[in-house]
Parts: sequence; C-alpha cells; structure tokens
Amino acid sequence: MADPVVGWLVVVDGPGKGNYLKLGNGQNSIGRGNSERIKLDFGDDQISRANHAMLTFDPRGGGFYIQQGSGTNLAYLDNSPVLSPTKLSAGSRITLGDTTLMFAPLCGENFSWDEE
Repeated sequence: MADPVVGWLVVVDGPGKGNYLKLGNGQNSIGRGNSERIKLDFGDDQISRANHAMLTFDPRGGGFYIQQGSGTNLAYLDNSPVLSPTKLSAGSRITLGDTTLMFAPLCGENFSWDEE
C-alpha cells in the first residue's frame, strides 16, 4: 500500500472551513506551500508557507504527535502554544494563523493497516 490514510485534519474555523486533509504515515509537514504534505492553502496568509508545524504518526506506537515547525509563526494545541512535541487526542484542536483544525485519527489502539 503506497501511503494509506492514518487520520484527518478537518478545518472547523477560518478560511477553508469544512475542508479536510488526510494524514499519512510518519511526518506530515503543514504549511501553505506546494512542497508541504499537508497543504493549507485556503487564503490564510498567517500560516507559514513551509513547515508551520509537523504532525507525526508513529506506526509502531500508534500515537500522533504535533511539534512546532521551523517557521517563526506559532502553532497552538487546544489554545496553548506548542513548545515541544505533544501527543494528540481525538478531537484535539490545532490553530495555525486564523485557521483551526480538528484532529480525527483512524489508526491507533483499535486499528492499524499492518493488522489488516
């Protein structure tokens, strides 16, 4: 299987509200640029073009983590700044610029593509 979906980010507030983006195995860089795995190009210029944040799925441990990217703009998790790698929970809200995303996992304790 090339790159199966392991979860989604759903835009719940800001430009692009109602859209969703799929998450893949390993590291998912988030930004507005064309080179980003998770491209948030819905008109929010407060989101960095490159690597505003990094969302990682650990297929061995089954956990999802978010960390600050290499840009100068901050990422927020449930209204707190992301200052170090932090584990995500279903329904967590990630804010980048004026955009808020809700995290919806597929893989984890109850499902893994390796088990299917």
